[in-house]
Amino acid sequence: MSARRRAGLVASALLLALVGVPLASGAASAHDALVGEEPAAGSTVTEIGEVTLTFSADPIDEDGADVVRVVGPDGHYYENACPSLAGPVVTTPVELGPSGEYRVEWKVVSSDGHPISDSYTFRYEPAAGTPAATGTMEPACGRPAPTADALPATEGEPSDDGGLWIGLGVGAVVVVGAVIAAWLILRRPRTRD
Repeated sequence: MSARRRAGLVASALLLALVGVPLASGAASAHDALVGEEPAAGSTVTEIGEVTLTFSADPIDEDGADVVRVVGPDGHYYENACPSLAGPVVTTPVELGPSGEYRVEWKVVSSDGHPISDSYTFRYEPAAGTPAATGTMEPACGRPAPTADALPATEGEPSDDGGLWIGLGVGAVVVVGAVIAAWLILRRPRTRD
């Protein structure tokens, strides 16, 4: 094998390793994401019977895996049942109280097994004379609400970095494989052309 051909193979192996690491880590950390919500973040509604969250894939449907809280301006909880899951859609029935800003806090287990969580707000401005629910001091399902520390700063961002470590591991395997291939190519005895 000529020196030029050997150098080309080594360069190809190293290029494959350099391209493979970012691609592997990106694919491994691709958790589901919130793609829609009703009511929408930042919107104002005059009536509402449920909060609906739509994800990019089907969250895992296990007891306690999905948590949705609707916290009113008075700090009370206004969800009146546990969330239900139908494919990528998580729905929680609500009965809202006073007008003002409501915060939706959610946590689901992504289809890849990793929990994701976030929160958003909307305003409730009912028509005059609309009966107001009183809410409760405890969540409807008896599970603790997600804490502010557990919620990521940006919507749909994974709450843990397990995917990053998987990606780095896959990338390391690609790099080691490329180095071994280059070493095997370079250590072959040279033949005269």
